[in-house]
Amino acid sequence: MGKRIMIVVGSPNEHGNTRTVVDWVAAGAREAGAAVEIVDAARLRYEVYGCQACMACRGSDAFRCAVDDEAADVIARMPEQDVLVLATPIYFWGLSAQIKHVVDRMFCLMKSSEGGYKLAPGLKDVRMAFIATAGGGDDWGLTLAESNVKAVAGFIGGGGGKGFTSLLVPRAHSEQGVRESNTALREKARAFGKELAS
Repeated sequence: MGKRIMIVVGSPNEHGNTRTVVDWVAAGAREAGAAVEIVDAARLRYEVYGCQACMACRGSDAFRCAVDDEAADVIARMPEQDVLVLATPIYFWGLSAQIKHVVDRMFCLMKSSEGGYKLAPGLKDVRMAFIATAGGGDDWGLTLAESNVKAVAGFIGGGGGKGFTSLLVPRAHSEQGVRESNTALREKARAFGKELAS
């Protein structure tokens, strides 16, 4: 059986650069035998945006956000994956609001306990990866956002020993876009997907 890969896309533009690169990555992973689920974070049904710090998840034995909406369903399935990929365009030197809505609510996947914290069963075995596109160079927020996601991966265990990896795409201007004719980038993205599936 192939790997289970969930890609959460945090772009409001469903035909934009980030989604194009994600589709290429998914195609490569599927070619390598993976089952890929693409979640469009911008189009999930939300009851609230981002974590509300209600702490209701702390009063439950379930590793699930207490807010009952589509985002909670997606987050609850994350520990069942072999690979979790967060994908975002870079907006104003950081992660998009759409991906942050999901990332912040991932707080429910851990519980504080005396002497530390406990993770949702299976989460520490999930490998994390990151895809980002930006209009500028690497210094236009790509590496800053990458370090943020890498820190999340290290905290939940999905990077330590499991090989956190990223695909950063600089100079993907919205007016120019990532074109199908960019065969070098398309092949790099497909190879990234195949590596995630291996």
